[in-house]
Amino acid sequence: MNPLSLLHLSSGPIRNRLLRDLILLVAGTVGLLVLINVLLIDDIKHDLAGNRIESASALVRDEVRGLLLPVQQQLLIVRDGMESAGLGPLDEQALNERLTPILAHMPQVAGAIEAGADGAEYFLGRTREGWLTRVRDPEDPQRLRITRWDAQLKALETREQGSDYDPRDRPWYRNATAHPDTQVWSAPYIFASLGLPGTTVAIAREQAGELRVSALDVTLERIVGTIEGLDLPPGGYGFLFNGDGGVFVPSPEVSGSHASDRAASFFSAHERLGGPLAFDAVAAWKDADRPADGLVRFRSGGRDWWGGFRPLTDHPEGAWVAVALPVSATLTILQSRWHIVALTAFAILAASLTMASVVVRKYSRQLRDLPRLTIDRRHPQQDLRELIRSGEGAHLEFKSTMRMNLHTKTPGKEIELAWLKGVTAFLNTEGGILLMGVADDGTLLGMDADKFENDDKCQLHFKNLLNQHLGPEYARYVRFFLLELDGVRLGAVECERADAPVFLHDDKKRELFIIRSGPSNIELSISRALKYIRTRF
Repeated sequence: MNPLSLLHLSSGPIRNRLLRDLILLVAGTVGLLVLINVLLIDDIKHDLAGNRIESASALVRDEVRGLLLPVQQQLLIVRDGMESAGLGPLDEQALNERLTPILAHMPQVAGAIEAGADGAEYFLGRTREGWLTRVRDPEDPQRLRITRWDAQLKALETREQGSDYDPRDRPWYRNATAHPDTQVWSAPYIFASLGLPGTTVAIAREQAGELRVSALDVTLERIVGTIEGLDLPPGGYGFLFNGDGGVFVPSPEVSGSHASDRAASFFSAHERLGGPLAFDAVAAWKDADRPADGLVRFRSGGRDWWGGFRPLTDHPEGAWVAVALPVSATLTILQSRWHIVALTAFAILAASLTMASVVVRKYSRQLRDLPRLTIDRRHPQQDLRELIRSGEGAHLEFKSTMRMNLHTKTPGKEIELAWLKGVTAFLNTEGGILLMGVADDGTLLGMDADKFENDDKCQLHFKNLLNQHLGPEYARYVRFFLLELDGVRLGAVECERADAPVFLHDDKKRELFIIRSGPSNIELSISRALKYIRTRF
C-alpha cells in the first residue's frame, strides 16, 4: 500500500501519527544512506549511470506523453461530436464554434482538421488576431477559401487562393484511412499551413456512407519546449528526433526567425556524423539496431556518453525522445566494488523492511477500520457484497440507473445530474464509491434499464457527461468500470479526493459546489463554499 494514499484515507489523529512515524522511517533510511556514502566513497552516487539514464529517459518520455495524451483523448471527443452532429468539412461556421474552444484551451494543439474522401477539407488554426480557417470545396478543388476571424468568431477577411493542395495526399490522411477507427500519429513533417515541423494524430471513420478523417496538429517546438523545461541530471541533454534519424535542433540563431528558417533546423544524422552531440547519439542508436529500451554507449566531443531512446507513438518512423548523459570518470570504481554495493543495498533493504513492518503492524488495526475507496478488480464480488451490505454512508452512494427514470420509463437529465452530484461531492470531500444499478435499500437492479447498446457506449456516455458537467481535467480522479454480481450488470465509480475545488455545471449553466456529509450530498452557498475551500484545499 502506498504510504501517501494512507495519509489521504486516514482520519486526523491516525494520519498525524502515521505521518510522524513515516517521517522517522524515511529520516532513518536517508541517514543510513548518507553514513554509508561518507564511509565508503563520496562520489558513488555519481556512478549510477544506468539508473540515471533510464530515469532521465523515462522522465522525458512521460512528460511528453503527458502533453500528447490529452490530444488523443480530445480527438476521440471531436470524432464523436462530428459524427453525432452530422457535420462535414464544409460546415465552416458550425466547425468553428465546436473546435475553437479546443485550440483555445490546449496550447499544444496547433491546428484542427476535418477532411473527406471527396477531397473536401476544413482547417482551423490560430492567428494573432484570433483564428484562421481554410476550406477546400471538392467542386472547385484548385481554389482554397481562406478566412480570418477575430476572437469572437466574427469574419474579418475572406479571400480565395489558387492551390494544387489535396488533403488526401498528406501523410496524416493516408495513415488514418489505412487504419480506420484507430488513432495514428504521423512521422514528423513540415506543416503546410505554418511552415514548421510537427506531427499529426488522426482517426478515420465512416459517416453517412463516406470516409471522414478528423486530425489535430502538434508542433515539435511545443514538445521540444517541454523537454527543455525538464530538470535533467547535471550534464544531461534531451532532444527530439524521428525514426529515420532526423534530429530536431532549434538553435538560438533560428528560434526567433522566420518559419522557414526554423523548419530548416531538421538535419539528417547521416550528413552530420562527428558533429553535435544529438547527431552522434542518433547515429550510435541506428548502429545499435534502433533499440527502444536499454542503453547505447557512444563517444562525442572527446567524451563518453550514455544514450537512452524512447518512442512517443506506435508509428515506427514517428517521433522519439532521447536523453544523453556523460559517463562518470569513476564508473570503474563502482564496477570494481560491486560486492560492496550489493552488501550495502542488502543492508539498507533489510533495515527498511524491518522498520516498515513495525509501522504496518502498529497501524494494522486502525487501517482495517478505514473506509473502502476502491474495489478489487480481480475479485470484485466480495467487495461489492460488503459495500452493499454496509449501506449508503459518507463514502458510499447507490443509484438505480445512469440515465433512465424508472417511474416515467424515459431517460431523464435529472437522473444524470443526481449521480453527478454524488461524484462531485466525493471529489470535494474524502472520496468514495458510487454504485449504479443498486436501489437505495441495497436491492440489485442492474443497468439493463439504461438500454445501452454495449459496454463501450455506456463508458462513452459516462465520459461525455463527466467532461460536460465537471470538466475533462477532473477525469484523472474518477474511474468508471462495469462489473457482474449475481447475474446483473453494475456500474462502479471510484472517486479520489481532488486537489482543487470541483464545481458541477448544471443544465441551467449554474456552478454548484457540493460536499458529502454522512449519506447525503449538500450544496453549499457561495459564502459557505468559500469558507470550506479555504480550509479544505
